[in-house]
Amino acid sequence: MIKYILTAILVSNLAFALDLNNLLNNVKNSSSKELVAEQKRLEEFINNKQKQKQLLIQTKKELKEENILTKQLKDIIEKQENVLTKKQTLLNSKIGDLGEMFGSVRQTSADFLTNYKRSFTASQFPQKKQIFKKFSDSKKLPTIDELTTFWHTMLDEIIQSGNISNYKASVIAHDGKKSIQEVTRVGLFSAFSNGNFLKYSDDINSLVELSVQPSSSYQNEAKEFQKSSNEIKQVLIDPTKGTLFEMLGNNPTLLDRINQGGIVGYIILVLGGLGLIFAIYKMVTLNIIHNKIKKQEKDISTYDDSNSLGKIAGVFYKNQNDSINDLEIKISEAILKETNEIKKGQSFVKLLAAVTPLLGLLGTVTGMIATFQAITLFGTGDPKLMAGGISTALITTVLGLVTAIPLLFAYTYISSKSETIVSILEEQSIGMLAKNLK
Repeated sequence: MIKYILTAILVSNLAFALDLNNLLNNVKNSSSKELVAEQKRLEEFINNKQKQKQLLIQTKKELKEENILTKQLKDIIEKQENVLTKKQTLLNSKIGDLGEMFGSVRQTSADFLTNYKRSFTASQFPQKKQIFKKFSDSKKLPTIDELTTFWHTMLDEIIQSGNISNYKASVIAHDGKKSIQEVTRVGLFSAFSNGNFLKYSDDINSLVELSVQPSSSYQNEAKEFQKSSNEIKQVLIDPTKGTLFEMLGNNPTLLDRINQGGIVGYIILVLGGLGLIFAIYKMVTLNIIHNKIKKQEKDISTYDDSNSLGKIAGVFYKNQNDSINDLEIKISEAILKETNEIKKGQSFVKLLAAVTPLLGLLGTVTGMIATFQAITLFGTGDPKLMAGGISTALITTVLGLVTAIPLLFAYTYISSKSETIVSILEEQSIGMLAKNLK
């Protein structure tokens, strides 16, 4: 076994020795080749030394020529800069008023562009926008032809401000649908189609129907005006180009005002409605009673139990033979009974007339508290926030007063009518007692 191991070790050593010898031979061969190549390059460099010297001389000569040319060019540049400065000075002196004119043209064009974007002529002549925009953004002096174009465009815009035109344009309706409609434009101020007043939106380059239209009478006038040819017709216009119409649309309606009152406002209206209904019922009832009493007064001896005076007369005639004291007591009892029936419900109307303003004041106080809370949170930077909150708070006071005033008048009428009827009953009762005394 040891023999085999020794044999393997010997073979391995021999193989390793052979590999080292091969590596050494390869290194020697590579070094020899590199030395040969290096020697060859050195010989070539020595052989080309004269040629390199000539190239260096030629390069220095070219550099000298370039330096001379550079100096000449610098002299030329300086001379040209002097000439350019003189020319610029001459140009500035000759341009004179043209610079001011250019600034004036830009300013005028910018002003016309601002007005044009809000004008109804933009829907009829959209090409004018590019002309005004070109001059307002221009960085150079315009030519005579460009100035003439700008001048003519300005004149046409001024002329259109006094013209009434019918043309087809795209109109966006309330439901968002866009369609081509026949539009009538009155100067730069108003435009309408099929009786609907329009406004121009530069953002979408289209006419848009107003969200809140004027009253139907004005819309009918617009329809008639659009249909007319040579007749003289009146029509509503907005000199602010739609601003007043938009403000009109922002004004709350009566229903919006009522809704601003909240639950307190609804309670006031309900109580006021009940009070007015009952007051009307009471006024009608008192008038019927008064009319029946007037009829009974004509012939009191023939009494009718369907009216208050007839009932009292019935008590008198049925107890006519009693003593005067007993008869007076019975008649007074009958009068008191009828008086209570006649005046029944008056206190309810009076109560509502007194309570509704107090409810309105309650709603105002609570609304002001909410307003001050909003001011505490958001500050006083937005006056609209304060004005809107105060306006909403005061609505309940308005509702309370509007409800209380007619209720107060109704109560006064009912009370006066009741007193009149009671006075008639007392007068007739005294008259009947006086007859019995005789």
